[in-house]
Amino acid sequence: MHNGLAAQLSSPDLRLLERRCQPVELSAGDVLAAPDKPHGHIHFLTSASVALVVRHIDGSGLAVGLAGREGAVGLQNALGLGPGNLTLHVQSGGTAFRADGEAVRRLVARRGSMLRVFAVYLWMFSQEVAALAAASQTHDIKARLAHWILLSHARNGHDRLYLTHAHLADMLGVRRAGVTLAAVELKELGLVDYQRGRVHILDGDGLRAVAKRPALSNGLPHA
Repeated sequence: MHNGLAAQLSSPDLRLLERRCQPVELSAGDVLAAPDKPHGHIHFLTSASVALVVRHIDGSGLAVGLAGREGAVGLQNALGLGPGNLTLHVQSGGTAFRADGEAVRRLVARRGSMLRVFAVYLWMFSQEVAALAAASQTHDIKARLAHWILLSHARNGHDRLYLTHAHLADMLGVRRAGVTLAAVELKELGLVDYQRGRVHILDGDGLRAVAKRPALSNGLPHA
């Protein structure tokens, strides 16, 4: 299982987890879980990326996190908890390993070392959620767009990304026109090449300066 979170497990724990997983293919746009549609699964991502979105009644929302090959989504099921108020939206299609949350809950109940690895990951991810929430209130659209592009790159592991203006507007909780103007600015600064939803990072350091965020390590911000 080529997944950053799984790689933190001991060999015995990893073997036990792998017995409870099956490979799956995720497609961009898939909804893995929502407050009104819980599924009870955990997805350990290997090449797909999944956004954690808070949706309002009118359908609008705000992405508060993005998981990729470094981690997993649905880990709360290993603790016997439900989806809460998060919708899991597949941003980039790819592969993952799916496990039944109840089966993993029973496993971590007797494998404290596995529970600790999951808890550390959830704590680190919560710091990113807090930072994204704060940025949505204090940073302009250009800075937030720059950070989302950097985050998407860290999760996917390659420079070329497919992120339409409509999708980015949905993730950032802003109007599409605002994303279009911000994307034009980033392109004019020579930081990215953006054509028909395909984003290619040209200057990562410059993009980080605009984003007002530190470098990303293993898909997660430095502590």
